[in-house]
Amino acid sequence: MSLRVRLVLLILVVVALAAVALSAVELETLVNLLTSDAIQYSYLTGQQVSALLLDHIELYSDSNPTPQSVQEIKDLWNQIVSDDVQLRGLLVKMMASSSSLGEINVAGETGIILASSNDKRVGTPMKKYQSFETWGQTPWYRRTLDLLKRRPDWEVSVGLGVGDTNKSIFTIQVVTSSLFLRDALQPQIVRLALVSIGAIGLSLLLTMLATTWALRPVKRIEESIDRIAQGRVGAEDDGSAPDDGMAKEFRAVESKLNLLGQQYRGAREDATELRHNVAQLLERMASQLDVATRLAAISRLTGGVAHEIKNPLNAIGLRLELLRARLGEPDHELSGEIDILSKEVLRLDRVVKTFLDFSRPLDVHLQDLDLDILAREVTEFITPQARLAGIDVDFSAPSEPAAMHGDSDLLKQAVLNLVTNAIDAMPKGGRLQVRVDQSGDKLTLEVSDTGSGIPPELRDKVFQLYFTTKTGGTGIGLAMAYRAVQLHNGTIGFKSEAGSGTTFRLEFPANVRHA
Repeated sequence: MSLRVRLVLLILVVVALAAVALSAVELETLVNLLTSDAIQYSYLTGQQVSALLLDHIELYSDSNPTPQSVQEIKDLWNQIVSDDVQLRGLLVKMMASSSSLGEINVAGETGIILASSNDKRVGTPMKKYQSFETWGQTPWYRRTLDLLKRRPDWEVSVGLGVGDTNKSIFTIQVVTSSLFLRDALQPQIVRLALVSIGAIGLSLLLTMLATTWALRPVKRIEESIDRIAQGRVGAEDDGSAPDDGMAKEFRAVESKLNLLGQQYRGAREDATELRHNVAQLLERMASQLDVATRLAAISRLTGGVAHEIKNPLNAIGLRLELLRARLGEPDHELSGEIDILSKEVLRLDRVVKTFLDFSRPLDVHLQDLDLDILAREVTEFITPQARLAGIDVDFSAPSEPAAMHGDSDLLKQAVLNLVTNAIDAMPKGGRLQVRVDQSGDKLTLEVSDTGSGIPPELRDKVFQLYFTTKTGGTGIGLAMAYRAVQLHNGTIGFKSEAGSGTTFRLEFPANVRHA
């Protein structure tokens, strides 16, 4: 529920309570005044009837014999009252002169009505009603309910006696009907109700207008808070809005809210930037954690590989030396093949060590070498395998030496991994090109195939450790090649087109000596 509605309801309840209280006071005064007047008029009427009876008794007593006893006086008076037709007419006139009187009855000692404003009452016992004076002493709200709901009749009794005796000969009963009092009271109640409803309606209208005007600054403050929540507080909200009658306290609050909004906006921008930085940091940490997990896995793997491969390699190398010794001086071609096998055994031994060292810093043994000769040796070594797969091998290099400083075994393994992947990418045959080039202080080695190419969605993952698309692949070859190139301050990249093949390009600094 809004503040405006609460204020309207509160003021409306206060006005309603005030209107009800004032109406109650007015109604109490009205009921008391109406009751008092009616009781006084009833007593006055009774006194007038009593005086009228005495006048008529005195008038008609002169024409009758003088009574000798009190009983004779009573009998004479009863006879005069019973036979006086004029008296009954006067009672009717007196009753009609007031709108609240219901009946006027005169009864004797026996309680039988002798004269009445209602001829049907004459000769009947006088009926008892609630005392008007007693009813007039009850609380005003009960009298009001009696007038509106119960509608009783009341009486005022006046006695008329003889001489000094306290016993009344006649009882004058003045009956007042609640119907007549209700008819007098009801218009006043309607008037009070209309005035109260009008006051409440007017107060509602004035309250709505007043609260609208009074709460206008609060509305502006609410709008300022909404702008702050939406982040739309800027230079346009600098508290320099024109003065539209807003109290200075509200203007101060609005100004501070605008200042707070600018600070909030800056803090939110900082938080957004910080959240973005944290997200990037978490992403890098996740990537590093993934790499660390993979390195831990490869450490366990290579530990087993070392025991399973290293010993057979040592045995193969030993047997090659024994073979060389038994052959004596073999011809040049056979000696070259044995040298190739020995070198490959040594290279495989270094590969095993590389597996073991992949998760920890690797010692790079730099020496002067010719990238042309290194790439040519790898190409010649892989040529028989390629020809068996129906692949033509093409090697090209500049006439000048491609001199650089590097680790021959690491670079051979990197180039061999690229060439092997190229052969695997052409299961139905094709063409393999290995090209070495030099431009200024930069050496370039390219390995191209005519395979199906690398799908676009996989190109960002080719150098990730353990990522492979080949059945039975380890996902280590390209990661090792990437590492070897990085250790030589080089770069590695590739171009690939669907259906046209892939070209890997390695670049190294020429003649750069490492510390």
